[in-house]
Amino acid sequence: MVISGAISKKEEKAILFFAESLFSPAMLRNLSVRIRKVKNFDVFGLVSVEDYNASGKPRDFLIEVKRDLNEEDFLMTVAHELVHVRQYVRGELNEEMSYWRGSPVNARKIPYAEHPWEIEAENVAKELYEKLKG
Repeated sequence: MVISGAISKKEEKAILFFAESLFSPAMLRNLSVRIRKVKNFDVFGLVSVEDYNASGKPRDFLIEVKRDLNEEDFLMTVAHELVHVRQYVRGELNEEMSYWRGSPVNARKIPYAEHPWEIEAENVAKELYEKLKG
Protein backbone atom coordinates (compact mmCIF):
# COMPACT_ATOMS: atom_id res chain seq x y z
CA MET A 1 0.00 0.00 0.00
CA VAL A 2 1.24 3.43 -0.84
CA ILE A 3 0.80 5.82 2.09
CA SER A 4 1.60 9.45 1.60
CA GLY A 5 1.10 12.67 3.51
CA ALA A 6 2.69 14.62 6.34
CA ILE A 7 2.89 11.81 8.88
CA SER A 8 5.63 10.72 11.24
CA LYS A 9 7.46 7.39 10.97
CA LYS A 10 5.63 6.23 14.12
CA GLU A 11 2.25 7.14 12.59
CA GLU A 12 3.19 5.43 9.33
CA LYS A 13 4.16 2.24 11.19
CA ALA A 14 0.79 2.21 13.01
CA ILE A 15 -1.12 2.87 9.78
CA LEU A 16 0.68 -0.02 8.07
CA PHE A 17 -0.20 -2.26 11.02
CA PHE A 18 -3.88 -1.31 10.63
CA ALA A 19 -3.77 -1.82 6.86
CA GLU A 20 -2.09 -5.21 7.13
CA SER A 21 -4.81 -6.25 9.58
CA LEU A 22 -7.61 -5.10 7.27
CA PHE A 23 -6.41 -6.08 3.79
CA SER A 24 -4.90 -9.08 2.07
CA PRO A 25 -1.32 -8.74 0.77
CA ALA A 26 -2.66 -8.72 -2.81
CA MET A 27 -5.06 -5.90 -2.03
CA LEU A 28 -2.36 -3.91 -0.23
CA ARG A 29 -0.30 -3.90 -3.43
CA ASN A 30 -3.18 -2.18 -5.23
CA LEU A 31 -4.22 0.50 -2.74
CA SER A 32 -3.11 4.07 -2.36
CA VAL A 33 -4.04 6.11 0.70
CA ARG A 34 -3.11 9.74 1.15
CA ILE A 35 -3.37 11.22 4.65
CA ARG A 36 -4.05 14.93 4.97
CA LYS A 37 -4.10 16.71 8.33
CA VAL A 38 -6.64 19.53 8.12
CA LYS A 39 -6.67 22.67 10.25
CA ASN A 40 -10.07 23.83 11.57
CA PHE A 41 -11.80 20.59 10.56
CA ASP A 42 -15.33 20.10 11.93
CA VAL A 43 -14.99 16.30 12.25
CA PHE A 44 -12.21 13.99 13.43
CA GLY A 45 -11.88 12.29 10.04
CA LEU A 46 -13.30 11.68 6.61
CA VAL A 47 -12.42 9.37 3.74
CA SER A 48 -13.13 9.92 0.07
CA VAL A 49 -12.51 7.92 -3.07
CA GLU A 50 -9.98 9.69 -5.29
CA ASP A 51 -9.65 7.22 -8.19
CA TYR A 52 -10.62 3.80 -9.52
CA ASN A 53 -8.83 0.88 -11.14
CA ALA A 54 -9.45 -0.25 -14.74
CA SER A 55 -12.47 -2.28 -13.54
CA GLY A 56 -14.06 0.79 -11.97
CA LYS A 57 -13.35 -0.30 -8.38
CA PRO A 58 -12.15 2.29 -5.85
CA ARG A 59 -8.45 1.90 -5.09
CA ASP A 60 -7.11 5.42 -4.44
CA PHE A 61 -8.28 7.19 -1.27
CA LEU A 62 -7.83 10.40 0.66
CA ILE A 63 -8.20 10.32 4.45
CA GLU A 64 -8.52 13.76 5.98
CA VAL A 65 -7.93 14.03 9.72
CA LYS A 66 -8.32 16.95 12.09
CA ARG A 67 -4.82 18.35 12.55
CA ASP A 68 -4.77 19.02 16.29
CA LEU A 69 -5.75 15.55 17.54
CA ASN A 70 -3.62 13.81 20.15
CA GLU A 71 -1.81 10.64 19.09
CA GLU A 72 -4.51 8.23 20.29
CA ASP A 73 -7.35 10.15 18.63
CA PHE A 74 -5.34 10.50 15.41
CA LEU A 75 -4.59 6.78 15.22
CA MET A 76 -8.14 5.78 16.19
CA THR A 77 -9.49 8.11 13.51
CA VAL A 78 -7.18 6.75 10.82
CA ALA A 79 -8.07 3.17 11.80
CA HIS A 80 -11.78 4.08 11.62
CA GLU A 81 -11.37 5.63 8.18
CA LEU A 82 -9.33 2.64 6.95
CA VAL A 83 -12.28 0.41 7.87
CA HIS A 84 -14.37 2.60 5.55
CA VAL A 85 -11.71 2.11 2.86
CA ARG A 86 -12.14 -1.64 3.30
CA GLN A 87 -15.93 -1.26 3.07
CA TYR A 88 -15.57 0.63 -0.24
CA VAL A 89 -12.98 -1.81 -1.62
CA ARG A 90 -15.18 -4.81 -0.82
CA GLY A 91 -18.24 -3.12 -2.32
CA GLU A 92 -20.05 -3.26 1.04
CA LEU A 93 -20.67 0.50 1.06
CA ASN A 94 -21.22 2.76 -1.91
CA GLU A 95 -19.96 6.34 -2.03
CA GLU A 96 -23.47 7.76 -1.72
CA MET A 97 -23.96 5.69 1.44
CA SER A 98 -27.27 4.47 0.09
CA TYR A 99 -26.37 0.76 0.01
CA TRP A 100 -24.87 -1.38 2.75
CA ARG A 101 -23.92 -4.96 1.96
CA GLY A 102 -26.38 -5.10 -0.93
CA SER A 103 -29.36 -3.57 0.84
CA PRO A 104 -30.69 -0.05 0.36
CA VAL A 105 -30.28 2.32 3.30
CA ASN A 106 -31.70 5.80 3.75
CA ALA A 107 -28.89 7.29 5.82
CA ARG A 108 -30.81 10.54 6.32
CA LYS A 109 -33.48 8.71 8.31
CA ILE A 110 -31.00 6.99 10.63
CA PRO A 111 -28.95 8.83 13.26
CA TYR A 112 -25.27 8.98 12.27
CA ALA A 113 -24.15 6.79 15.19
CA GLU A 114 -26.61 4.09 14.05
CA HIS A 115 -25.34 3.84 10.48
CA PRO A 116 -24.24 0.19 10.20
CA TRP A 117 -20.97 1.13 8.47
CA GLU A 118 -20.16 3.54 11.30
CA ILE A 119 -20.88 0.94 13.97
CA GLU A 120 -18.54 -1.51 12.24
CA ALA A 121 -15.83 1.12 11.72
CA GLU A 122 -15.97 2.20 15.35
CA ASN A 123 -15.80 -1.36 16.69
CA VAL A 124 -13.03 -2.54 14.37
CA ALA A 125 -10.98 0.64 14.95
CA LYS A 126 -11.09 0.05 18.71
CA GLU A 127 -9.96 -3.57 18.22
CA LEU A 128 -7.11 -2.51 15.94
CA TYR A 129 -5.93 0.19 18.32
CA GLU A 130 -5.95 -2.24 21.25
CA LYS A 131 -3.91 -4.75 19.23
CA LEU A 132 -1.45 -2.02 18.27
CA LYS A 133 -0.96 -1.04 21.89
CA GLY A 134 -0.57 -4.74 22.78
